[in-house]
This record gives sequence, C-alpha cells and structure tokens, in this order.
Amino acid sequence: MTSEERKRTKAVKKIGIAVRKAVDKGVGQKVVEDTVRQAIAKATEKVAAKKEAVKKTPAKEPPAKKAVAKKAPAKKVAAKPI
Repeated sequence: MTSEERKRTKAVKKIGIAVRKAVDKGVGQKVVEDTVRQAIAKATEKVAAKKEAVKKTPAKEPPAKKAVAKKAPAKKVAAKPI
C-alpha cells in the first residue's frame, strides 16, 4: 500500500466518523451530504493547485564549479656537471 492510498483511506475514515457524529447529533442527511460534497470539491481543487505549482517550478540547475587556479608544473632543471 502506497502512502497515497494510506492517506486516502485515512481521509475516508475521518469523513465516516464525522458523518456518524453529525447524524447522532440530529443533523439532517441532506446537510451532511452537501457538506461532504463541498469538502471533497475543496480538496480536489487544492490537489490540482499543488500539482500545477509543482509543474511550474523549474528544475534546479547544478551549482557551477568554482574556478580553481591550477599550479603550473614545475620545470625540471638538468643538473650540469661541474
């Protein structure tokens, strides 16, 4: 089970619990259905907005390499015989 599936089942359980509590308090079924429908619509809009924002952000470029001065190779001096 992926994390998305876990989040979805958790959300469904929360909605179920909220509906059960509302019905126990005497809230009408029509009101509960409307509220749940609105909550689902808001959640889907939020997800769509997040996905759109992710698409718009450009990929980060790797940092440029710093210019390091290279040491010049040491010249070999031939030993002269005396």
